[in-house]
Amino acid sequence: MKIARTAIAYLLALAVTYVFSVLFNTQQIIAKMEAVGAVYSASQKIDTFLANLTGLALLGAMIAIALLVGFGVAYLVKRVLKPLAPVAYPVAGAAAMLVLLILIEQQLGGGAGVIGGARTATGQALQALAGFLGGTAFAFARPR
Repeated sequence: MKIARTAIAYLLALAVTYVFSVLFNTQQIIAKMEAVGAVYSASQKIDTFLANLTGLALLGAMIAIALLVGFGVAYLVKRVLKPLAPVAYPVAGAAAMLVLLILIEQQLGGGAGVIGGARTATGQALQALAGFLGGTAFAFARPR
C-alpha cells in the first residue's frame, strides 16, 4: 500500500510540475511576443497553453526522470540532514528542474536557450518554482 501511495504522490508531483512548467513557459513566450507588438486574445493564450500542454510531452518525460532522481536524492539527504527534512522534496523538485534545464541546454543548446520560456533568469526561476510546487505536492501526498 505504501508503494502505491508513493507512486500516486509521485504522479501528482509530476502533473503539478509539468502543468506549471508549461504554463510558465507559455506565458513567458507570449509576454516576449507581446513586448514586440504581437497581440493575443485571452482565448489565443488559452489555446496556446493547451497546445503546449500536449505538444511538450517529451519535456514531460524528461521532467519525470528529473523528479525521480531528485526525489531519490532528497529521500537520502533528509535522512542525514534531519532539520532539512520538511523542505527536502520541494527543494529537490526545484533543483531537478534547474539541472534539467542545464542538461537540455548542454546537449541541444549552443547558447540560444532551447526552452524558450527559460532563456532569462525570470524564466529559469519560474521553472524552478514549477519544480518546487511539484515537490511540495509530493511532500504532502506521500505516505508518512
